[in-house]
Amino acid sequence: MNISGNILEIRDLDVFFETNEGYVKAVNKVSLNIRRGECIGIIGETGSGKSVIGQSVLRLLANNAHVNGSIYFHGTDLLKMDIKEMKKIRGKEISLIPQNPAKSLNPVLKNGKQVIEVFDNKNITLPEKRKKVISIMSRLFFKDLTKVYNSYPYQLSGGMKQRLLAAIALCSDPELLIADEPTKGLDPDSMDKICELFMHIKADHKRTMLIITHDLDFALRICDRIAVMYSGEIVEVNRVKKIIDSPSHPYTQGLISALPRNGLVPLPGQSPSRIFLPTGCFFSQRCRFNSASCVSEHPLLRKFDGGMVRCHMY
Repeated sequence: MNISGNILEIRDLDVFFETNEGYVKAVNKVSLNIRRGECIGIIGETGSGKSVIGQSVLRLLANNAHVNGSIYFHGTDLLKMDIKEMKKIRGKEISLIPQNPAKSLNPVLKNGKQVIEVFDNKNITLPEKRKKVISIMSRLFFKDLTKVYNSYPYQLSGGMKQRLLAAIALCSDPELLIADEPTKGLDPDSMDKICELFMHIKADHKRTMLIITHDLDFALRICDRIAVMYSGEIVEVNRVKKIIDSPSHPYTQGLISALPRNGLVPLPGQSPSRIFLPTGCFFSQRCRFNSASCVSEHPLLRKFDGGMVRCHMY
């Protein structure tokens, strides 16, 4: 039974992949809670483990993945749930807007057909299904609905495809919406429209959302709280305003400095190997505050300044 008020509770999540080169540590002891109506963003460089968390929640990882820890949805551990029960949650109570819309949509099915399929297990008539689909699509700023409904994915722009995926995800009226890299590969104009779309979903649909993105500006505009990931672990969690105005972790500070409006200052160095992770702080080799303890001792995630931070300085 869930008495905490959180819709989702991720506790000590460990994910590693078995490969020919060794075990790749994708996620390392990640814990994160999401409250009802809250929008949380997970940000970090490519390969930091962001998408693996979203896939773990829905248990969509590859067969070579090994998962430990707990993921509680309304107090029930999804990782221990029977696969038949898990299928009842996917796409219904928890919906995913996957990255790369072009590969997520069926190129030989009309757009309307792909959305209407969500209602196939509902005991309603085809006209009722179509009415519901048109209603959802109209609320997501689709114009010329009849044309979009009767056309194919290749006839839509990248931003329109992303909206179509959002319509599919929202049709089931999910309690939790996971969006994986919703702005990836979009031009600036489409990115602005997708940002507008998610602000609308948040405000008017009042969705609990987990946004996985490398687009820091997008996360800062949409999310209530942000979790910053580096090399498979969370290094900082705090409210958006705190992340923008006074980031605590040196890595977060580097991400903020790398924004175009802040001078586009690049972070030096590269992330460590996920097969041979260092003993101390994973960020130590790139950190300007590097000390002896950073190299020898791995820092814990501690409460600081209204949030959490993983750094020996605190």
